Amino acid sequence: MSNIGELLTFPFATAEARKNFLIGCLAMFAGYFIPLLPYIIVYGYVAKIVRKVAEGEAPSMPAWDDFNEMLTDGLRLYGVKLVFSLPVILILFAGMGTYIAGTMVAVFSEDPSIINVLLPILLLVLGTTMCLTIILGMAISFAAYPAAIHAVVKRNFSAGFRFREWWPILRVNVGGFLLAILIAFAISFLYSIGVQILMFTIILLCLLPVLMTFIMFYIILVPELLAAQAYHDGQMKLSAETAQE
Repeated sequence: MSNIGELLTFPFATAEARKNFLIGCLAMFAGYFIPLLPYIIVYGYVAKIVRKVAEGEAPSMPAWDDFNEMLTDGLRLYGVKLVFSLPVILILFAGMGTYIAGTMVAVFSEDPSIINVLLPILLLVLGTTMCLTIILGMAISFAAYPAAIHAVVKRNFSAGFRFREWWPILRVNVGGFLLAILIAFAISFLYSIGVQILMFTIILLCLLPVLMTFIMFYIILVPELLAAQAYHDGQMKLSAETAQE
């Protein structure tokens, strides 16, 4: 993945790109007031760029047009990733639900000894839930990225679940997809640190909802583009392998 620098900075490369990036941020901001729809459209816009990069074109910020197509593409990209994420979501809800319910039992119990019994168990449940969520989340990301991109490229939601079609692309370029996932985690980690710093300043804290839209759009956009580049590189490697046979 030789053009990683371009993939990280292309949303700000030109005045037109910056304008379209700002529109994406405004769409994210609309998500505070309109449930789900703005995010699906944002994912649809990202899918337009993903498709071009996966097919070998340079990354760019196209115009925000053809909202019907963006809505359809957004449902493909977001929907496939959501389906793959369901095991993690279920584990997280089950673990946190158990932890919260157990805490409530301990707090409202009239028997003090129950706290001593429940506390180690609840901490074990919480720790296990967090570990499983992180480990399983990273493992699922390996499959979710190429699957979602494959669905976008093929313009077919079910293509994301045709494992035999995209698995060879992942197999020959594991390193490229791993890099995309690690960068996504790094950006998210820096974002979480930045949010904590802003929370110490009252003025910046008031601006946090606005600043979050800029950062969240970037967090959605760039990792998907890195994965799309890995998808394209995987296709090239697979074609080279096939030609040698």
